[in-house]
Amino acid sequence: QKKPVVIEPAARAIEAAARFADKPASELLATKTKAAMQPQAAQSSASTTPAIQPAVNMAAEQKTQMSQTPASSGPKYSGEPISVNLKDVDLKDFFRLIHEISGLNVVLDPNVHGNLTIVLDDVPWDQALDIVLKNNDLARELEGNVLRIATVDTLKKEADARLTRFLSYAHSKDVVPTIKKFLTQRGDVISDDRTNALIISDIPNVMPGIDRLLTQLDRKTQEVEIEARVVAATRSFARDIGTQLGIGWGNKPSAVGGVQSVGTTPTAVGAGVAPNPMYIVSGSGSSGTQIPLFSNLPVTSPTSGLQFVNASNNVRIDAILTMAESRGLLKILSRPRVVTQNNIQALVRQGVRVPIVTQAQLGGPPTVTYVDAFLRLTVVPQITSEGTIFLNVDVENTTPDFGRTVQGNPTLITQQATTQVLVTDGGTVVIGGVIQTQNSVNITQVPLLGNIPALGNLFKHRQDSTSNQEQIIFINPRIIQT
Repeated sequence: QKKPVVIEPAARAIEAAARFADKPASELLATKTKAAMQPQAAQSSASTTPAIQPAVNMAAEQKTQMSQTPASSGPKYSGEPISVNLKDVDLKDFFRLIHEISGLNVVLDPNVHGNLTIVLDDVPWDQALDIVLKNNDLARELEGNVLRIATVDTLKKEADARLTRFLSYAHSKDVVPTIKKFLTQRGDVISDDRTNALIISDIPNVMPGIDRLLTQLDRKTQEVEIEARVVAATRSFARDIGTQLGIGWGNKPSAVGGVQSVGTTPTAVGAGVAPNPMYIVSGSGSSGTQIPLFSNLPVTSPTSGLQFVNASNNVRIDAILTMAESRGLLKILSRPRVVTQNNIQALVRQGVRVPIVTQAQLGGPPTVTYVDAFLRLTVVPQITSEGTIFLNVDVENTTPDFGRTVQGNPTLITQQATTQVLVTDGGTVVIGGVIQTQNSVNITQVPLLGNIPALGNLFKHRQDSTSNQEQIIFINPRIIQT
């Protein structure tokens, strides 16, 4: 039985080259050995008669020189070394060989076709694969354990039809519904919440428009600083400030409706003409009925009614409040200031939690629950293209009425109004009509004599007093310039 012949790498190259040179390998090997043993004779012969060197000698010498030259920086290969000698072989057979060596599932694109002629010796299989791909204008794509082979143009078109976009300001899941409206039936979009990214795939013609749309959506949102001043003022001052704000307002942008202080009628407006004074775009009162655009919101009783006034001269309002506070006509209860993004709600609340005692049945212990008695102000700003601010304002005031109780618990009085107001940057919206009534009883009497039943009334004096205060809210929005 013959032993298998083991061919060393150098001899294996000679064996491969011999097949291409159509000469026996032993003859080529003997020629190489003879040339090595007689260098001087070879040089002398070369100087006299040009000798034809076998192709294998030239290949072997080039291989030796390349092994002594440092490798240039490039992709590092870690595949198992292989030696192949293929001549005019179908490309599919070569990729089948790669499948057997690598263990990967190989999928060929329908456009992959052609023949291959290659001789490689001790080359990593992944390097051999890249060489074949490059020579045949092919490319690869590895997904898991599946190796896909396709033409460079095919993979490039697919890459152009896939877009991965990392968002900086917008939330990826919020943008998905908008993007889907611009995709074709073949398109799809995936949101990655962890990286706040969108992965979009569709036909190449659609992708440039999607990219421009994302640029428009993923912009830094403008911010609005909202300052609210809650003021407790006397009724006379509330009437005075309403009269002052209803006269001689500064900026008058175009409007749809008008409102003034109590007891006045706004000037009628025409198309494109600003009302005098300023305006409320729309609104609804606590009863749910629509508020006429060209009428005011009069305070009909101490327990209902809210007024809206739009004043543009913020400096004038500051001067009025400072003067009134120094004279004791008002007291600033709070001055919250919040910063919110455009079209994002800002909420300000102020008040107390009122305990409500509920008696248990069958002699059990009573239970105590708390309800909110707050002044709640909700503002949603929207910056217009002209630099003005469109405000959606919702005011709700809930106060306990200890004069009317149910089983010892006070009733709650709620006032609510919703409106939309257009304000200049730095202007002020004034909301009034939140009335607080305080009833007090002051009894003075002669000591001892005033305590005598029946006759004691002759020696005492009882004084009932009622004081009304009106809470006024000043809303001052400012656009934060970036």
